[in-house]
Amino acid sequence: MNARMPKKKKTRSKPKSRAASKPKAKAKPRSKAKALSQAIRPEMPVWYQPQAALGSAVRYVSSLSPKFNWVGIYLLKGKTLKLGPYIGAATEHTQIPVGRSVCGSAVAQNSDMNVPDVTQSDNYLACSLETKSELVVLIRRQGEVVGQIDIDSHTPAAFGPQEEQAVKKVAQELGELWPA
Repeated sequence: MNARMPKKKKTRSKPKSRAASKPKAKAKPRSKAKALSQAIRPEMPVWYQPQAALGSAVRYVSSLSPKFNWVGIYLLKGKTLKLGPYIGAATEHTQIPVGRSVCGSAVAQNSDMNVPDVTQSDNYLACSLETKSELVVLIRRQGEVVGQIDIDSHTPAAFGPQEEQAVKKVAQELGELWPA
């Protein structure tokens, strides 16, 4: 009977230092574009949809309060505000010159406007007979006005500090996401 003897395993001695050991596998490098976009915009707003940023902002703002009866974005093109996406009743005010109405005055004065009673505004441009108050928040890209969020309400004094802050946050986020 010929019994086989198991072969003796050759053992290596452990290296004395890490330098002599196998190099560890490197972590996969992130793409430069992805790393750059995360450095610039680490977190996207909850409302943001890249294929329809303005429309998604309008939908989000509209959902913030049942008092928001009309929500739209006007884009500043030269000396004219041009209506972009909106939710609410149709309006004939698709182009507003800078300086005219609450919307145009906000751009001319480079200031957000909260009008608790539109009947008290000399420069009010009636979009609806039901509108009682209006909030206009400017969208700025690198300090320059590029548009605005306009909200009409059928409720007098509908825009308190919380509503105003929430809309300002969306306007700021839009400004940061605004294309160059």
